[in-house]
Amino acid sequence: MSIFGNLFGKKPVANEQAVIVKLDGVGLPDSVYEECDLATIEDRLIAVIKEKKLGKFDGNEVGEKYTTLYMYAPDAEKLFAGVEAVLRDYPLCQGAEVTIRWGKPGAPERKITIKNA
Repeated sequence: MSIFGNLFGKKPVANEQAVIVKLDGVGLPDSVYEECDLATIEDRLIAVIKEKKLGKFDGNEVGEKYTTLYMYAPDAEKLFAGVEAVLRDYPLCQGAEVTIRWGKPGAPERKITIKNA
């Protein structure tokens, strides 16, 4: 565990593969932003990840135009398969760019775009 892990109590995930979801924060219809919120999608993702024991939801980063959600697991493909329906079902995720990364930063990855529900 790194010094930061020791300080903040975070434990690394084995084979730290990732599913990273980049949500559009400005380009969706106004009604989506009025009716949907970040807390709801996070709660839904956390619930399915926990229920299916897929890995962990590690938080978000909010920017001016995008919000990025971070999830980690030993198997990114299995993690994505588990959360895909949640992402496709929630209007705030329309057009989101999903990166499925098979290791630490710099590892091979694939990207998909979430189509409208």
